[in-house]
Amino acid sequence: MKFRKHKTTEIELGGQDSFLDLVSNIVGILIILVMVAGIRAQYSSANIPDSPLAGATTIADIEARYQALQTKEEVAATLRHSVEALNAQSQTVAEQLFLQSKEYAALFDLMTSVRAGIELAAEEKSQAFKEKIETQRLLLETNAKLEQIDKTKKYFQQVRPQATMLENIPTPLAKTVEEKEIHFRLLGGRITYIPFAEFMMQLRRHVDEEQNRYSKPGSNINKIGPIDNFDLEFILGTYNVPMLGTVGTRIGLEYAEIVPRFEPLGLPLREALASPQSEFRRKLSEFRRDIYTVTVWVYPDSFEAYQELKQFLSEQGYAIAARPMPTGHPIGLSPYGTKSSAQ
Repeated sequence: MKFRKHKTTEIELGGQDSFLDLVSNIVGILIILVMVAGIRAQYSSANIPDSPLAGATTIADIEARYQALQTKEEVAATLRHSVEALNAQSQTVAEQLFLQSKEYAALFDLMTSVRAGIELAAEEKSQAFKEKIETQRLLLETNAKLEQIDKTKKYFQQVRPQATMLENIPTPLAKTVEEKEIHFRLLGGRITYIPFAEFMMQLRRHVDEEQNRYSKPGSNINKIGPIDNFDLEFILGTYNVPMLGTVGTRIGLEYAEIVPRFEPLGLPLREALASPQSEFRRKLSEFRRDIYTVTVWVYPDSFEAYQELKQFLSEQGYAIAARPMPTGHPIGLSPYGTKSSAQ
């Protein structure tokens, strides 16, 4: 049968040994000090005479020793006075040091307060300086902008074109076009024919041929063309409508745009007006002036050219309708649009 041995930690043994060593050393030092003190006491008592007059044999020796004792007493008194003076001086110095320390503390507090005030003033000054710099920057920026505006104003005054005189052509009262129309576009000073009627005919044919595609209610996007370099992009809507106790469907145009395949199209207006063989004049000759109204889709860059076209068409006896268009906007068709007004 084995017995488990109890282990003592090395830390506990080491701590006890160190404590015993320390006690032993202290005891040894005390013993040595006691022995040294005893030897010195014996040595001192052996060298001190029992009496100041011990060993004196004559009166002269006694007087000499007496004088020596008086001298030593005077020296001792002087030393005692010096020690007392030094003690007094040390007390005075201590009091002065105490007062100076209090004064130093007061000066330190004052210095701390002054430094804090200086830092605060410096910070306020720095902030004011920053605000001043920012104000100067904004002022310079504003002056620069004003100078630029002034330069731009002078530039436009220099390059401003001369006013163009437009001839005033008497215009009859406008009336809504109920007859047939022929359409032209005036863009960039160029005139081109718009196949409006051709697109409408082809759109009706498309709906008749593709009715199954539009049988379900909803909107459908499609495109037909080209005709004379234009495409027609359109949206057809299919709607349910009540019909004699049942529900039928109706197909209608929601919106369409006549989009050119490329630009520019057509001839410059003056060239088109000058030549009887131009495409514009040949196309115009196909439509009777007593039946058709000429509708011109005119863009802002061609308003001046439109006046020249209007004068020409008036001389040819055609009724004229203008359709001003925004820049970059295609020609749009909608059942909710307005009819042209002829003059």
